[in-house]
Amino acid sequence: MLFLFTWKQKYDTIILFPRKQKGCIYMNNAMKIINALRKIQELSDVFCHGREDIFEGTNFAEVHCIDWIGTIDRVNVTKIANEMGMTRGAISKITRKLLGKGLIKSYQLPENNKEIYYRLTNSGQQVYNEHKKCHSQAQQEKLSVLESYSDNEQAVILHFLNEINHLLEHKLGDC
Repeated sequence: MLFLFTWKQKYDTIILFPRKQKGCIYMNNAMKIINALRKIQELSDVFCHGREDIFEGTNFAEVHCIDWIGTIDRVNVTKIANEMGMTRGAISKITRKLLGKGLIKSYQLPENNKEIYYRLTNSGQQVYNEHKKCHSQAQQEKLSVLESYSDNEQAVILHFLNEINHLLEHKLGDC
């Protein structure tokens, strides 16, 4: 029986995984993929390097809330909550913070005084624009990497990532 040695530097431990010889190469690659995904997650920066002045004091959820406010017409708490997969209560807290930071404004329609809608201020529009630029830049960088893979390889990558997303969405639904 062969053992797959994995060093977990973060916790200063060594884990031994007993593997049959036939499956050892597969598991070694599987563990490398999992470790690469973990590293991507740990190294991922929500905001573009060099634009900290635009995003300073604004967290991940707030920036994405700004993104939806800038994208959807007549956006309210319910629409944002549906798009972000969060509760209306959580979105209400985020919008209160954004109102306090002067990044969004609230308004009501003359025919409906009950519903509150949101729009971006000039400062909010600046955050929205920079966020779009960051996503566009990241997309172009990833596309340039993917160009080196064949259509079949891209199909396998897509299948794998869809399965990971499904797993995460399922776990999120259990929370």
